[in-house]
Amino acid sequence: MKKIANLFKKIAPWCVAAGIFAYLFHLYPPAKVWHALTYVNLPAFIAFAAAYFIFIFVVDSIVMRWVITHFSHPVSLMDILTGRGATYLIMVLNYPASQAAYAYYLKRRYGIPIFEALGIFLFVIFIDLLWIISLAFAGSFFQEYTIGGIDIGHIARLIGLGAAIFTFVWLAFWRRWPERVLGRHIRIPFIERLRTRGVFSIFNKATAPDYLKVAIMRIPIHFTIIISMYIVLHTFNVDIPFVKILGNIPIVFLIGTLPITPGGLGTTNAATVELLHPYITGAIFGTGKITPQELLFSATLLWMFANYSMKGIVGTFFLKRASSDLFKPTADVPEEEAEEEAAHIGGNI
Repeated sequence: MKKIANLFKKIAPWCVAAGIFAYLFHLYPPAKVWHALTYVNLPAFIAFAAAYFIFIFVVDSIVMRWVITHFSHPVSLMDILTGRGATYLIMVLNYPASQAAYAYYLKRRYGIPIFEALGIFLFVIFIDLLWIISLAFAGSFFQEYTIGGIDIGHIARLIGLGAAIFTFVWLAFWRRWPERVLGRHIRIPFIERLRTRGVFSIFNKATAPDYLKVAIMRIPIHFTIIISMYIVLHTFNVDIPFVKILGNIPIVFLIGTLPITPGGLGTTNAATVELLHPYITGAIFGTGKITPQELLFSATLLWMFANYSMKGIVGTFFLKRASSDLFKPTADVPEEEAEEEAAHIGGNI
C-alpha cells in the first residue's frame, strides 16, 4: 500500500501538469505556438539562456559551498559544482531524488551525514522561499492582480504577512528565545525529539545573522530570475515595461511554488500568460497573425525547454567527471527514506 501511495505521489504532479498543458494548448493551438516561435532571435536567445543558466549554477554553488563549510565541513567549489551539476539529470524528473543523490555524494566525498546534508539544502530552500514571498508581497502593491476573478495580490499580501509571523516564530523556536526571556529551560519531549532530527540540525546552529548572510548572498540569483523574462521577451522583438516585470514575475514564481506540478510546470506558464499579456507590445501584433497570449506561452515553453536542455547537458558533462557510484544510496540510509526527508518544494523554486 505504501508503494502505491509513493507511486501516486510521484505520478500525480505530472498528471496535473499534463492537464494544465492540455488546456493551454487548447487555448493556444500548436500551430500558433510554432508560428510564434519563428519570431525569436534564436542566437540571442541561446546566448542569454546559456549565460543565465551558467550564472545561476555557479552562484548557487558558491553559496552552497559557503553554507556547507560554515555549518558542516570544508568543501571545495569544484566538488560542489560537480555534485550539483551531475544531479541536474535526476532533477529533471524527480527533485527529491536529486537532493538525495546530492546528499549521498557529499556523504561519500566528505563524510557529511545524509540528513545533515538534506537539512542544509532545506535551509537554503527556506531562505529562497522567503525571498519569493517577500518579492511577491512587494510586487502586489504595483497594480491589481486578478486571475479567474481571484485577487492574487491580496492573497500575496496575506501570505507575506503570514510568512513574516512564521519566520519570527521559527527563529524564536530554534534560538530558544522564550527560554531566554523567561530565564529558564523549557523541555517538552516531543519538541526535543524534533530538535534532534538530523535534517533539522542546521536550524539549531543557524543564528539570525546567518539567515541574513545567506539571504544577501542569494540576491544575485533572485534578481537574475526576475529580469530574465524581460530579456527573453526582447529576443522575440516585443517590449514590456520593466516595472511590469518587477511587479508580476515574483507573483508568477509564488504561484509556481505550489507543490502541485513538478518544478511549477504548467502553473508558471499559465500565470505568466495571464499576468503579462496586457502589457506586451510590438509590431508583430499588428498583423493579427499572433496574439500576446500566444507569444507569451511560446516564450515560456522555449525558456522551459532551454533550461531543461541545459540541465541535461551540464548534468551529462559533470557525471562523466565523477563516478556514478558516488550518487548511489548508502547502506545506512535507504533511498526512500532520504527522498522522504528531502524538501519536496525546492524544484518548484
